[in-house]
Amino acid sequence: MRVWPVAVLVLACSVLPAQAQTVRYFNGVYGLLGDIETDAFLKETRQGGKVMSAELDVCHAVSPGSPLRDRFVVTLKPQGNRLVGSGQTQERKQPVTVDLRRSATGNSYTFEGTVKLGDQTLAASSDDLADMSAKEFEEQTAFEESIVENPADFREVTPGTLAVRVARGSMVELLKALRGEQVKVQGYSIAPSCEALRRGTVDVQLDVDPERAAALIGKIKALPGVAKAGWTSGGIDLNRAVRIPAGEFRDASGQLDRKKIGEAIAAIAAKSFSGRPGSVAWDEVTGELTVIVKRPDITVPELGLTEVIAIPFSISAETPGAKDALVLRIGQADSEIQDDGDGPRLKLAFAQNSEESAELAGIDNLQAALARELKGQIWDADKETWAK
Repeated sequence: MRVWPVAVLVLACSVLPAQAQTVRYFNGVYGLLGDIETDAFLKETRQGGKVMSAELDVCHAVSPGSPLRDRFVVTLKPQGNRLVGSGQTQERKQPVTVDLRRSATGNSYTFEGTVKLGDQTLAASSDDLADMSAKEFEEQTAFEESIVENPADFREVTPGTLAVRVARGSMVELLKALRGEQVKVQGYSIAPSCEALRRGTVDVQLDVDPERAAALIGKIKALPGVAKAGWTSGGIDLNRAVRIPAGEFRDASGQLDRKKIGEAIAAIAAKSFSGRPGSVAWDEVTGELTVIVKRPDITVPELGLTEVIAIPFSISAETPGAKDALVLRIGQADSEIQDDGDGPRLKLAFAQNSEESAELAGIDNLQAALARELKGQIWDADKETWAK
């Protein structure tokens, strides 16, 4: 048998390729903090089938049902089949200790153990998890931009709904500045979401009169800490919209003639609902028009009750800064029954119905009537264009 010199054996071993390290992710790791809501992922660095290190990122409610969020990122070290590590939370600076047993059955992984958060020791259990590559994780968690600074039109974004991306440390100053403006801030958007805790910025959403939106965006962009400001989607689409010439409804200075367009819409709405015009009201903050139409209620004709219908409208230019056309978006109409006769009146109360209610009789005619009477066009969703 041939004996190889020791030096030759050492050289041969040194040129064997080392196993490359790979990074795998577990997204949507649930059940780490008992009943507390979490948004968590785990990153593992492996060499072959062995875990070399891991990192756990957990964003969580500060208590069950709370809208407030905190977050911790802990580096975990493998100890046999366990992953252990400690750190503190990002916001409240609470100490965190993590001790998880890791097991795998085929392509399914389970993590069980405890997480000590502050003075609470919480049972952690998350099973039936699948790992993924870094590319798959990035695709699954990719940030979808929702703020449009210069929209070509108001098809994908809403003319009176704005969003401001501001550094978390500057959000309070932004909100203080907005106190002096005619705006309505959406309360949910100022809570520290998991996305905000991870990115360090907050997207504050607000509603404003579309006629003032562009000027307000210009003012907001000059404020400290503001990274981006523009329009975003507010849930109002074009399916029940009418595009009309703006000429007769703008005054000499180019401003919207609220009285004239409000009365015109109210008259058409009353005819569509076979009723009579009630009141016309404008929201000074959002610029929304609410038209009231009254018609005899048919529930108990002998009582002579009145059905009072409220129809909201969002009115704006077709594109930012345009003056040649107006787009009327019809909102969700609502109605109630009232006794507004002479003498003693019946007081009526109706329970809220959580199920989707049927459309009011006449609402299906309103869009066509507005287009016809105001020489306008209706949005064709199939062709994605305005049509007669």
